[in-house]
Amino acid sequence: MASREEIKRVIKDIRNRRNKWVLSRRPKNMATLANLAIQETLALDIIYNKISWQDYISGPETDDHPRPIPGDIWVFGLIIENVECYLKFQDRPNGGVVWISLHDAKYPMNYPYK
Repeated sequence: MASREEIKRVIKDIRNRRNKWVLSRRPKNMATLANLAIQETLALDIIYNKISWQDYISGPETDDHPRPIPGDIWVFGLIIENVECYLKFQDRPNGGVVWISLHDAKYPMNYPYK
């Protein structure tokens, strides 16, 4: 589990690279945007403006794919348009921030700092 200071540092760092954020086009993510009736840019802007260290769930973790992609993976939860959403992003060494998951939470989420 990351410390409060580490989480705050990561959030500040990724906010400074907002222009390098991309959302994975996974069907689950696209369906959530449609259900929330918002566009990708607005969803990412909401995350940018609202995410805090208290929304932290887990990380940093390494990619567990058979061919891992470099970069730490972090998991957060955030209320977007009155829906609790599961957020997972990868902070890549090239400076990119890939939002792998942005969808409604399917299971109860544990926020260790709330």
